Amino acid sequence: MLSGCASDQGGDQATTTSPVVTESPSNPWDLPIEQRPALFDPCAEIPIEAVEQGVGSAVVGIAKFSNRDPGELISCGWGNDEVQLSLLSTWKSRDEFILDSEFKVEDAQVRVGERSGLRLSGRDDLFDSSCVQLFFTSRGTVWMRLDLVTGLNEFNGNRLSKACEVIDQAILPLVDMVPEGDFQ
Repeated sequence: MLSGCASDQGGDQATTTSPVVTESPSNPWDLPIEQRPALFDPCAEIPIEAVEQGVGSAVVGIAKFSNRDPGELISCGWGNDEVQLSLLSTWKSRDEFILDSEFKVEDAQVRVGERSGLRLSGRDDLFDSSCVQLFFTSRGTVWMRLDLVTGLNEFNGNRLSKACEVIDQAILPLVDMVPEGDFQ
């Protein structure tokens, strides 16, 4: 887009032109991957106290969930005797998750608090012991996975819980810390 102005002063014509301004898209998902914002870092930006509030008791970090590859994947996790909660961020798209044969879609437009996202479970999870909540944000996909680790799928004293039935309770204190944007 060019803009300019002209004035006529005694036969001399002066014209000025502003440089072309390219607007960056409001949807970071439309940018080439190398131009997208830095990934959300759930390990640094979500305090352990919020995780403990969500799961209802103390947790410890789980080293095997830690991965730090800025621009590609950042992950961490916590757990206790009842539950493990892992968080990660990536630029893997909604369509890539939907088409991933390891998952089945539980709800394509689930709402958690004021946020909309995608809920998945493992295709081979016969005991309903894990559930994944995804948010597609301005700083990448934010993955929150809840795994019930007791043999009876207990969560906060409720026997035979299904992970996708209790994940909202566990992640609700974290949702406000997730970057803005609910991109499709």
